Amino acid sequence: MMYQNMKNKVLVFDDIIDLKYQDTIKKILLSDYQYKGYEFPWYFTQDVTSHTDTNSQKRSAFYHGYVVSDDDIIGTIDSVFHYLFVPLIDSVCSKIGKRDVTIVTGKSFLQLPINFKGEREDSPHVDIVGEHFVMLYYVCDSDGDTIIYNEQVKSDSYTVQKRITPKQGRVVLFDGSYYHTAEQPLNNIRCVVNYNLENYVIPHKETE
Repeated sequence: MMYQNMKNKVLVFDDIIDLKYQDTIKKILLSDYQYKGYEFPWYFTQDVTSHTDTNSQKRSAFYHGYVVSDDDIIGTIDSVFHYLFVPLIDSVCSKIGKRDVTIVTGKSFLQLPINFKGEREDSPHVDIVGEHFVMLYYVCDSDGDTIIYNEQVKSDSYTVQKRITPKQGRVVLFDGSYYHTAEQPLNNIRCVVNYNLENYVIPHKETE
């Protein structure tokens, strides 16, 4: 079944890419395996929850940006490591019947297991403003579920639509207007690839 229209949808696919490709992504992001002669750099952020529409929860993590956008230019490639994920994005688009998409933003987060006390759930948020859909790819098995809520506007009370446990090779696609969040991992490294996509065409093939 094809899902060309992602409005109000939440889809989960396991092993959307083969095991060799899964392991390559895992080695590059979580070990010293090089890509095009580069070792993958992670950058520290003091608060992974510091979104524009939420209050800071002071939850540290590491991140790496692949594609960035501003008011004037959408989808600027900011890292050579973006090209590692082009076949993944192509596989996702093929699975849901989309020929091409605009890549608005792309990034990864790495969260370490901590002796966390208090509420594990991060603040609900949307990634960007405007119609889009989200692609989450889990690099490794972990705790720290992704939680997608029913609400599409900011609320004082959110109701859970779906919880997804991180599993290597698993992809979650959902309407980006749904508020969502993640739990802090307690037992394992939690590593995700996060792209925000629109239904327009931009070149995303690597050029020489």
